[in-house]
Amino acid sequence: MPHSPLPQVTVVVLNWNGWQDTVACVESCLRADYPRLRLLLVDNGSTDGSERILRDRLPGLEFLQTGENLGFTGGNNAGIRRALEEGADFVLLLNNDTTVDPGFAAALVEAAEAHPRAGMFCSKVLRFDRPEVLWYAGASFHSWLGWGRHRGYGQRDVGQFDLVEETGRPTGCALMVRRALCEQVGLLRDDYFCYAEDLEWGLRARAAGYQVLYVPGSRVWHKVGRSTGGARSTTALRYQTRNLLACVDAQLPLPAPARVLRWGAILGAAGLSLITQGLPKRKGAAAIAGGVGDRLRGRSGRLPAE
Repeated sequence: MPHSPLPQVTVVVLNWNGWQDTVACVESCLRADYPRLRLLLVDNGSTDGSERILRDRLPGLEFLQTGENLGFTGGNNAGIRRALEEGADFVLLLNNDTTVDPGFAAALVEAAEAHPRAGMFCSKVLRFDRPEVLWYAGASFHSWLGWGRHRGYGQRDVGQFDLVEETGRPTGCALMVRRALCEQVGLLRDDYFCYAEDLEWGLRARAAGYQVLYVPGSRVWHKVGRSTGGARSTTALRYQTRNLLACVDAQLPLPAPARVLRWGAILGAAGLSLITQGLPKRKGAAAIAGGVGDRLRGRSGRLPAE
């Protein structure tokens, strides 16, 4: 009986004015040991000469130019659509500010074949600057509170989270999805632009009957937050606030009194980040207020200042 071929995995790497990180990311992917791995580089309308530099530094790589900054959601969706058109069985979204272990894709495929009910597969993500320290080892999400946290965040990785298991929310940093999920559930929400889009996608996937799995054998090292200014970015805080409120209202609706309480919990957590992330209090508070205002007015997409 002939052996069935390995599934095709297409890695989508999205670049926006960050060619140095992108080159390092792609070069690490080229060392991957999975035989049917394709790489698709999507440039999101960069203005720093990225396209010319990347084409020169990475000759022969498949390249897609969006023509404008479509955000994390729009840029990745363009890549996902191209990958599916070209026959991908799985699409693996990978932040350009990461590097990967050679076995990262094979571990995800192995988990997918062992768990046919699962549609999303998340890598173990460690910090690039401290390679033994965890950033994501699965995550919790509290639907009544509207927020969650990365499991193991800041802990030294000594194998304490080394079981394949369901997780409360995926991370778009390193996320493989089945073709069937994309066809049934749809892609990322273009109108989110960036932040909370992975949570929203995961909630839709779970509502459709798919499991979301954490796969510790797939290891990725992340430079954390390069694309929107890092943890101290007030721009990121505004997107996070707006999109998280929109996500829970749509995917986890509550009666009006409970909804108000959940909004309070979300805004309280956002306010706490002003302290824990060292954001300027006045600018940070304005970002949170801007996110609330955007949500109340039904505004979405790219922020006007972007």
